[in-house]
Amino acid sequence: MALATIAASMTLLAGPIPAQAQGVSSGIVLPVNSHWQTLADSQHVYVSAPGDDAVLATDHDGHVLKKIEGLEGARGMTLSWDDATLYVALPEADAIAAIDTTTLTETRRFATGEDTEPENLAVAGGKLWFSYQATVFDAGIGSVSVEEANPVVDLDRDPLYYGKPQLASSPASPDRLVAAESQGSLGMRVYDVGSGTAQQVAYTDEVGSVEDLAVTPDGQSVVTARGSNYAHQLWSMSDLTEIATYDTGPYPNSVAVAPDGTVAAGIVAGGDWDVYLYKPGSTTAIRKIAMSWPNMDLLPRGLAWAPDSNRLFATRFPYSGEVILDIITDVHKASSDITFQAPTSSQVGKRLTVHGTISSLLPYRSHGQVTVSRSGEQIATSQVKRDGSFTFTDRPALTGWYEYSVSYAGDPDHVSETASVSVEIVN
Repeated sequence: MALATIAASMTLLAGPIPAQAQGVSSGIVLPVNSHWQTLADSQHVYVSAPGDDAVLATDHDGHVLKKIEGLEGARGMTLSWDDATLYVALPEADAIAAIDTTTLTETRRFATGEDTEPENLAVAGGKLWFSYQATVFDAGIGSVSVEEANPVVDLDRDPLYYGKPQLASSPASPDRLVAAESQGSLGMRVYDVGSGTAQQVAYTDEVGSVEDLAVTPDGQSVVTARGSNYAHQLWSMSDLTEIATYDTGPYPNSVAVAPDGTVAAGIVAGGDWDVYLYKPGSTTAIRKIAMSWPNMDLLPRGLAWAPDSNRLFATRFPYSGEVILDIITDVHKASSDITFQAPTSSQVGKRLTVHGTISSLLPYRSHGQVTVSRSGEQIATSQVKRDGSFTFTDRPALTGWYEYSVSYAGDPDHVSETASVSVEIVN
């Protein structure tokens, strides 16, 4: 990312280059051409592919284990509390499939009713809940008593949504179900489902057209991602008042919360940062991750954490081709910000001095040094002082634009970063 200086002695904020994202595996091409949701358990990463009528299962290193086929229009997924069963909504079959997570085979199928077209799933109150098409104009929430020998399907008697709502729950609040409008402004609700029926206990009309949501591990709050907003939002589960915002930028489409409380918030970045990581209780990103640079976008509902909170899985889609899986393995390392002070221009043959600073939300044990390159050729190293500052000089022999890149190799607490600044050399 080359940033030209705009005024002598003016501070240039040059961020880490997206193309040089660290701790992210090179894109793993998956044998599916569509995507609805990415989900993970202790052994697998699951990608539902409606256009392929399948769910793809890989291990945590991205090796394909099985493409589970015959799943008509496979969309929303959720896991049983013990992770023994993967449930998959099949809108083209008006059914929900149960997949054994050990054998990766379908073991049961629950019919949800003609033209219900189930879409999103969540487990709460001892039942499996699903959003579905209730009428031509309305969507509702139904349930299946999957733990019974003869499962009973209950459908919504008073459908309240325009689009099939996104659903979420947490074992920490096993009798609470969150539902958020997916295609309009009909808000978000929390239901008490402990009695077997959904009783509304909280409502807000301040959010709508939600693409993804996730309940925090303590079951006390929920994070939403909606494309019309330029931030992810955190809501209290008790009354759905807004607690905080994560200023991620346009356009939020994914969110996942790790068991340790780390929030991964994803956006349609269009070439910049795709995922922001936040420590529990903080709304300032400790890490920024770029995966979709330059021409690939993070997919809606495309983030999933490993249960040990040590890996984040993300799916993206090129403008043509197969779904791509990225695996972020150094999720507990922080990003560094590199800024510059440099002149707008400098005369040929004269000494050019550039001052810079490297900083992070996570303190450095020691700064070490940075490597300086000029238009792709390494020219110097510079020691970073205790205050994070560094300086380098050059004496260009020819006129023209010069791009100076500064690289930090990283350390046990920080990923490596590179930032650049451009200076014009004149006669």
